[in-house]
Amino acid sequence: MRAVALLAERPADAPPAVGPEGIDSAGFRLTPETAEALRALDLARMTEAPARRVLILDRPEGRAAALAERFRALGADVEEASFPDHARLITSVQHAAFDCSAFARAAAWLAQGMAPAKPGRTVEAPFPRLRLPGAVERPLRFGPGAGLFGILCEPATVAVTGSPAVLLLNSGATPHSGTGRMSVRLARRLAARGIASLRMDLGGLGDSASKPGRRDGLIYCRDMVEDAQAGLDALAAAGHGAAVAVGLCAGAAVALHVALADPRVVGLALVNPGRFVLGDGVTQEEAIGSAVKPTAAYLPRLTEPAVWRAILRQDRKASRVARGLSERAARRLRIGAGRLRAGLTGRGYARDDVLHAFQALSERGVRTLMVHSAGDVTLGELEAQAGTDGGRLRRMGGLWMERLAGADHSLMERAARERFADLLDDLLDRIGTGATGTVRGKGPGPPEGTGALRVNHATGNSPA
Repeated sequence: MRAVALLAERPADAPPAVGPEGIDSAGFRLTPETAEALRALDLARMTEAPARRVLILDRPEGRAAALAERFRALGADVEEASFPDHARLITSVQHAAFDCSAFARAAAWLAQGMAPAKPGRTVEAPFPRLRLPGAVERPLRFGPGAGLFGILCEPATVAVTGSPAVLLLNSGATPHSGTGRMSVRLARRLAARGIASLRMDLGGLGDSASKPGRRDGLIYCRDMVEDAQAGLDALAAAGHGAAVAVGLCAGAAVALHVALADPRVVGLALVNPGRFVLGDGVTQEEAIGSAVKPTAAYLPRLTEPAVWRAILRQDRKASRVARGLSERAARRLRIGAGRLRAGLTGRGYARDDVLHAFQALSERGVRTLMVHSAGDVTLGELEAQAGTDGGRLRRMGGLWMERLAGADHSLMERAARERFADLLDDLLDRIGTGATGTVRGKGPGPPEGTGALRVNHATGNSPA
């Protein structure tokens, strides 16, 4: 774990991965106490068999044979089998296999020797509910055919009067728990301050059902807006009529469009939106492969001979960047022409004119917080839509922008997640009080619509 954390690529200004408080990796923290307890584990030194029957599934190149012999010596009935799906199972969530043969093998082994079930008295399952300090959680099945899944997290005491609930959408294709369990932490933090939330899986993601005629794991799908609206319905059924939609990466695009489609959304928190437009859906790999940084990130490299050699020999990466920049320039011209046409005739905005969409939300009174990690590739999409550093959006009422230093795209750094949680608190406070002034938190923030942009650091804030 220490080696993985030290070798992992980390954003500039991020705190060390290994420190006195533990080891931070992929959004999780391994405390010194837990690390010490793990080091003490040694199955080969057990003095008693762990169970009467033991099934050991091991990778083809694994070394569990000695452990199996140890358990046999202790009197256990040990069965060994290969685990060919191991690599597919532990890969990233976008590639992980659910049709794992090891599951079927384990189920068959458990069934061996079991007595046939006898008819008995029907017992209703208890209503699932998890009680936590400051929060109560329960799973929900909702939407068409109860095909959508989410966790409703409500305050253990009385909720804050007049405060909207929070709808937490998938981060890319990551399940409802969020990257590094960020959505879980956010939900329980919100509940502790009296705010309910629903962290949900959109169709084809996580624990929600597959979409007919569509492969699982796709993101930026237009029909996900209907799924998010079903999430709003579930919140309303629980007594929470208004909501703030929160999304990271592809979830941010869904949050934006559900706000446009449903007046129950009174606020938005968008984190590193990779695109602002929804369509038939793409894989996460396709989305990553088409992302292009802001133009300024490439200009200094145009003086390097190696870059021009790569362009001339049609290097794959260089060609992708060049194509992306040219497509971005063409899109800005097309969107600009649509705005000019609309200014003259009152209609004719381009369908993917995000500035027009945010203007409509502003006029409706929706408060929007847009957060980007410093240097994130998604700043290229922001530039394509609103100019350098999102200049057009920064001058819009009801919307303010923040830049997180020391943060990666998915906010896996603990300090970045905590800073975003502070900003979400600020957004909810503004909506609850109707304030339009400065952002709370560590240091002064810019008023909405002033064009100011603040950079938040893990150890403090400094105005840009």
